[in-house]
Amino acid sequence: MSSSNNDMWVSFVRRQGGKLDRAERISEIIFGLIMVLTFTCTMSAATSGLQEVETVLWAALGCNVAWGIIDAFFYIFSVMMYRGEGLNTLHHLRNARSDEEAREVIKDALPPLMGKLMTEEHYHYFTDEVRKLPEPPKSTLITWNDVWGAIKVFLLVFLSTFPVAVPFIFIPDVLIALRVSNGVALLLLFIAGVIFGKRTRYSPFISGLMIMGIGALLVAMTIALGG
Repeated sequence: MSSSNNDMWVSFVRRQGGKLDRAERISEIIFGLIMVLTFTCTMSAATSGLQEVETVLWAALGCNVAWGIIDAFFYIFSVMMYRGEGLNTLHHLRNARSDEEAREVIKDALPPLMGKLMTEEHYHYFTDEVRKLPEPPKSTLITWNDVWGAIKVFLLVFLSTFPVAVPFIFIPDVLIALRVSNGVALLLLFIAGVIFGKRTRYSPFISGLMIMGIGALLVAMTIALGG
């Protein structure tokens, strides 16, 4: 592949890199909050709240950092997977040996409704335009914009779960701090659930209650176990 062709694809990928899908990020925040809530509840149940507040604080912050790093790597992996699937579609479409094969490749890449609405003229036009593009790269491209996107994911997850650790900074009694921390986590889960409901076109209030209910169930189970 020539340098000019490669520059074209690198430029295209760079413009797409670093963007965060809000629906996916909300889902990750909800999962992160549930993980931190589970962690603090498990620590409470396992040790009956006898540990020092400072110990719990650093453990909670460590959990936030660890999940932020894991989610950042997952972001890079998902970018590579989605981009790799798009690259495979380009190669398959360019190498299709018949109009029928090209049409099936396009159908597989499109949402079902879009595939149903497209006519033969649309398929021919789309195939011709793709074949006019420079030869795509042989492997998935990753740019610094993608790395910056991963950093943004880390900061988003860490900062969204950080309030759960704040009570341990200001409350000296570890059991009270744990209960306040649980309450903060439940409130954040409700807010995240409301946003999730709006993005998925479900009732925001019901979605908020449902997500918060999952967290409340975790807390209730922990208290029942002596946490």
